[in-house]
Amino acid sequence: MVHPGTRAGGVVDADTFRPPRALGVIVGGAFTVWAAFIALVAGVLAGGAAIEPTTFLAWVVVALFAGVALLFGWWTLGVARLAYQIDDDALRIRWAGGEVIVPVVDIQRVVPGRTVGEESVTGLNWWGCHIGRGVASSLGPTLFFATHNRPEDNVFVVTPGRTYGLTVPDQVAFAEACSRRLIVGFEPGEPQRSEPQGFSLLPLWRDGDVWFVFSLVLVGVGVLGGYLFTQYPDLPALVQIDFPKSTGIVRVGERSELLRIGAVGGGIVAVNLALGFILHARERAAGLWLLASAALIQAVLLGAAIVAFERA
Repeated sequence: MVHPGTRAGGVVDADTFRPPRALGVIVGGAFTVWAAFIALVAGVLAGGAAIEPTTFLAWVVVALFAGVALLFGWWTLGVARLAYQIDDDALRIRWAGGEVIVPVVDIQRVVPGRTVGEESVTGLNWWGCHIGRGVASSLGPTLFFATHNRPEDNVFVVTPGRTYGLTVPDQVAFAEACSRRLIVGFEPGEPQRSEPQGFSLLPLWRDGDVWFVFSLVLVGVGVLGGYLFTQYPDLPALVQIDFPKSTGIVRVGERSELLRIGAVGGGIVAVNLALGFILHARERAAGLWLLASAALIQAVLLGAAIVAFERA
């Protein structure tokens, strides 16, 4: 705990309380490393394998476990950052990329965990990490930002709208810090809210249209890649290439030339996604259009692949 000082006029500086985080970071870090290792091994195997359906499945495993590693890495960073700060205005719960702000005037009481009874949490749940909605038997619905190993490790902050479950080693000092602020903070406060910080301030994280279009892009990439990897093994070593058929000239080439369709698709996706996400912060419509165009181009390239493979 960071102890407060007193400024001129009797105003008390902020108190900062940090829960035990080592176990949660170790377990979350282990999940992160495990998922990253699986992605790395699958990537090494896929990179040196022939182009066939099983290789495509290996790349799918790479994508899935890389995503899992990123998620657990972010959540583990959130556990490492978890802290509770109390100043004259609010209780601030720092978690991952933001803060949950509870005005001091909303705090009705602070209840030690040993008096609450059974607890259950739905959300992020592993040893040393309990983040999400849950229920405390004697207090009802509760938002947990906790790292407890036992229910009595927690303290519960009760407000008119909701209850917060926090893991505070020095529960007496925490209750005293809240009491001091209740004496000072008698004016009506702002509503309870969650405020993003840093990278989380980007509007794309809260734009449902962005993630809908992004999911279409991923589906398009998956369908195009799946088609190429399943159809390619059946082609002869030398194929007839006449797509696009603009000059009437037909030539014979190696079948590997048809894989350029997939390379073009991957390059367009990478460029459009990067530009779309960057531009979205300044001009939402333009960013969405770039993302949507990546999905449309995947459909066009899939059609090109089907025609080219059938004529080969």
